[in-house]
Amino acid sequence: MIDKYFKEESRKNWCADQDDALSEGQIKLGCILRIADATELMSKNHQELIRERDNYKKWYEEERDKKNHLMRRIISLKGVITKIKKGIYEA
Repeated sequence: MIDKYFKEESRKNWCADQDDALSEGQIKLGCILRIADATELMSKNHQELIRERDNYKKWYEEERDKKNHLMRRIISLKGVITKIKKGIYEA
């Protein structure tokens, strides 16, 4: 007895002989198989979109943190310049 797995068997391209007319059940089965293929493809695309979103979010947060760090540095340097101009800064 040969074991067949539904998942593997459902991925095969089934066909009828050219002389045979397709029954309603065979047409419905073909439609269901096409829907399953499309659903798998959408799932792959969805996972790729999630990965891209996560990467862009990470990059955005890194750049925002870098900008905030540089802005604090600029503010600090402006304060040093002001103290130097007033003559109250000692190095």
